Formats: sequence, C-alpha cells, structure tokens
Amino acid sequence: MAYQTIHTTVGLSLMASAEATGSQINLINMAVGDGNGNPITPDPSMSTLVRETYRAAVNRVYQDPNISNKFSAELIVPASVGGFTLREVGVFDSNGNLFVVGNLPDTYKPSTTDGAFSDTVIRVDFMVSNASVVQIIADPNVVVVTQKWISNNVTASTLIPGGTTGQVLKKHSNANGDVMWDDPTNVNVFVSAIEETQVLAAGQTVVNWAVVNNTGLAVYIEGVRLRNDGTLWTATSGNNTQITLAFSYPAGTKITGTQNEPASTLPVPLVQSQNLADLPNVTAARTNLNVYSKSESNAAGQPGAVTYFALTAAPQGWLKANGAAISRVAYANLFAAIGTTFGAGDGFTSFNLPDLRGEFLRGFDDGRGIDSGRAMGSWQADVFKSHNHGVNDPSHSHGYSRFYGDPPGINQAHSNGSWAYASGSYNMVANQENTAAASTGISIQNAGDIETRPRNIALLACIKF
Repeated sequence: MAYQTIHTTVGLSLMASAEATGSQINLINMAVGDGNGNPITPDPSMSTLVRETYRAAVNRVYQDPNISNKFSAELIVPASVGGFTLREVGVFDSNGNLFVVGNLPDTYKPSTTDGAFSDTVIRVDFMVSNASVVQIIADPNVVVVTQKWISNNVTASTLIPGGTTGQVLKKHSNANGDVMWDDPTNVNVFVSAIEETQVLAAGQTVVNWAVVNNTGLAVYIEGVRLRNDGTLWTATSGNNTQITLAFSYPAGTKITGTQNEPASTLPVPLVQSQNLADLPNVTAARTNLNVYSKSESNAAGQPGAVTYFALTAAPQGWLKANGAAISRVAYANLFAAIGTTFGAGDGFTSFNLPDLRGEFLRGFDDGRGIDSGRAMGSWQADVFKSHNHGVNDPSHSHGYSRFYGDPPGINQAHSNGSWAYASGSYNMVANQENTAAASTGISIQNAGDIETRPRNIALLACIKF
C-alpha cells in the first residue's frame, strides 16, 4: 500500500479562495484515527477521518527552509494517550474543515497502562500553491518539544550567552552556576605521569620496559630528551613495552621512560642541548623569522667589500680602511679574501688593511688597457696629462726696446707676441719677462693648489670583515 498525504476538495477550495482574496488559512488542529480497524486510502472528498481516536492543537506548523511552498504540521500524542492503532491523520483549519488527509503504516500507540512511557510525534508534509496562504502560529503555551529537539537545541552554548568561536564552557569556581567561557588551550588537564629508569649495558640498544609502555612515551638519556620522530628510537611493532635505540651508549648510562608526560605527544620536540640544530627545516625557519643565513649575510656584505659611511666610526662588522695591521686569526674571513695585497703586517700574525684615507678610487683595469700594468691595490701618484697652451694677444702694436745684444738704438714694433728687427726676430716665452716686459707690460702668473682634484665630499671608507 502506498502512503500519502493529499489535499481534500475543501482544502483545495480554501487555498484558491485565500489566494484570490489575500486571506490566510489558519491550521489549528490535527487528529489521528484507527481507520475503523482497517487501512484507509485518502480520498479528496473526505471531511472527517474514518474513525478519529485523538485530536489536539497543532504543535507547530513550519515552512521548509529550501522549498518556500512546502510546509509541515506536527502533532504530539502524549505518553498518557494510547491503546489504539494509528492508521490515518488529518489537519483541520480554524473552521473545522479537513484541509489535508493522509494514511499511516499500522502503528500501535501504547499507553501508560501498557507499561510504555513515550510520546509519539506525527508530522504531515503538504504543498500549497502560494506560501502566503498559510498562517504559521505557534502558541508557546501549547507547543510541546520532543526529547530529540531538546538534545539538539538545548545546549550550554544556547542557554549561557557569551564566548567566542572555539571557546568552551568551564567551571570558574566550585559554586553552582559559576561558569565562564574560555579557550580550550587554557583548560588545565592533570594526569599522573609514570616514570621508569634503567641502566644501559655496553652495546645495548633494545630496552624492555617493566613499568611503562610505549603509549605516550617520552625517552630521556641522562636527562636529555630524545626526539620521537623515529631517528633516535623506535617502538617495536607488536610489543608495546619494547623500544630500540638508534645508537648504543656507554655502560652505566641511565635511560628514563616517562609515560603520560604532557609533552610526550609532541611529534618533534626541540631538544635544548641541540641549540636549534634539530630544526626539521632550517631554511623554512629562517624564512619565518625573516633572517639571513651566514652565506646570505656574506653576500649582502662580503668580507673585503668597501663602503663609504656618513659616520666617524666604523659600524658593526666593518673596519676603517686606514692601513692598520690587524690579526690574521681574529679577522680570518677578511684575511682569506684580501691576503697581503695591501701589506703583510708583521709577516706572521698580522696583515694590513687598505689605506683609503684622503684617496680617490679608480676601477681596476683588469686587462682593458686604459690603465694597464697596474696591480690590484697598487697606489698611483697624481700627474698632469701632456698638453699645449696658446697665448691670445689681440692685434695691436707696442713699443720695443732692444735687450741682450740687439743693435743699439733700434726700436721695432711687434704684433701678436713676436718682435721683428733687421737681423732676426724674438718670440715671447712664458716667464721671460726680461725679454719684452719692459716694453709690452704682459706677464704670465702661477696658479693652482697643492694637488689636482675634482669637486668632492668626504666620507668614511670602511671594509667588511
């Protein structure tokens, strides 16, 4: 037999009228019956149940969250009511009209006199043409909740406000009702740790425990924790009281097994004595800490690198490039980089730094041929490049008096720096004022400073060690 719930002819008429007039259907009662002792087939023409055995107010009518025009009506048959077989169910509106009717599998409803104490929940699903035609009314004085609903919905988190996502409720004191929300990590759990200590024999690697077992086990050698990642010890498969050490230890070495130690379940604890050498991924750890490795630091400041600072003292990791002799041992990385290029120090225990005080730097020729023949770190004095000078004297005439053996009384004119006379000529030369200065008044003066230099600014030269 097929089990179904259908709208009665009256129910369909009520829905059409409600949708046309904008009114609502108020479903207030539900009833069950025994079909007069026989299974029934729902008929749209029905106005009552075949034989009604129990009627009560609808416990609740609720809408399907996913299908807007689908509703469910719920009836609670209390434990005190029974002694009949459930075969039919109907939902009635506020005017007593049978709105929907359905048949049920034969189910006997016991009563308290039968020794059974259980409420029975009957739910009827039905569709409507328009969700707005059904009025959902729940009277808090009438609605009865089921035990399952209570279990699913009445919890500490719903009854006691507060807390945040992930927090749990715990006792704040021994007083009744004194509770608080807190993070699970702040909940204190106390367990009794079990400890066993044995003395290892020479060459022993297999240890059989007498008190503890391998569940939640932490292993110590002379008080130093061994990693439990399978590299230093392993539990014997099928034998929960035996382990095998990766290495043997000297005779008399104490091994301790601690069970229920809070830290024993950590998969890869760091051992203090390893000084972070037991990190599973050193590169990832440096990335997380945003720090350089030694090689990366060297790349950022390779020993032998020269940098200028706007400081009067060398910063940490640097030395003034002042030609000083320093220790080959204390500054081994720098000595390995530059050796005795800038001086051998005492020839045994020291070496010299480059002396860049007051110097301009020039790129090493390295085979280009512009400054060929230079060695790395060699010094070069200042010099002028060979060049010519011209004297520009606008065209004009000067009186001239003979000097140094010219025929007496002969005065000639000169133009553009040369003098002519009957038997030859004189050229005016720098610093030979005695030749022509008396008559021309022209002289060339000395100019310049103690060195040749471009425009510049002074900074402190330092070298990385």
